[in-house]
Amino acid sequence: MKKLSTLIGVAGVLFATNLYASIDGTLALNSSAYSWGNGGEFTAATTGLGTFQTFCIEYNEEFGPGNRYDYKENTGAVAGGGNLGTLHTDPNTGLAMDNISIGTAYLYSQFRNGGLVISTAAQAGQVQNAIWYLENEISLAQLSTMNGVDGTSYYTLAKTGTSTTDTTVFNDSLGAYDVIALNLFNGAYATQVTKNGTTYYLNQDQLAIDAGFTPVPEPTTIIAGALLLLPFGASTLRILRKNRAA
Repeated sequence: MKKLSTLIGVAGVLFATNLYASIDGTLALNSSAYSWGNGGEFTAATTGLGTFQTFCIEYNEEFGPGNRYDYKENTGAVAGGGNLGTLHTDPNTGLAMDNISIGTAYLYSQFRNGGLVISTAAQAGQVQNAIWYLENEISLAQLSTMNGVDGTSYYTLAKTGTSTTDTTVFNDSLGAYDVIALNLFNGAYATQVTKNGTTYYLNQDQLAIDAGFTPVPEPTTIIAGALLLLPFGASTLRILRKNRAA
């Protein structure tokens, strides 16, 4: 959700430490001619991915048009999902993360490649509603009413285009269609979240495309992989002991 005012936020941003050990770039985010209500589409001018039109993934976090933000590329929205659906662990912060759904990835890829042409702000609002619903940010009832527009047709398009159902259209995309999330932070109107003694300043995450993006495994995935290797390590140790004994 964008802040309609462009005044500098007072979320302690100037004194914030970096959300991540490193960033992938910075961007300036602005409203566009097709911005509708408190949603997209928006114009993102980035240092690493060029300038493009985008939509926000989260409903309850904010940004201020005209402000600059640090970003990190990821498979989903950090602290997103509205506590609905299946949440994962962000490998960069340890916070909860809601991966981009396959339905959202399809809609945004169609928008970026010209298969989904937006010609009015109200139409952009409909697409935004569909994305918010597909990201578990708004309810089914709000899909057809949020900001006074109905996103049902684009939700249906997402199911048709991916040959999914009302259940599987929410499955994690994990880089499908080269669609990623830009996790924004350390900017105006940030939401302050503290975990394990570290404070993070989160802004509203946006959609982007990066064909060269490689997802970072979740901490639980890394641990599970290490546990799978333990039997092999034990076997090798037994072999070495036998060799020494011989």
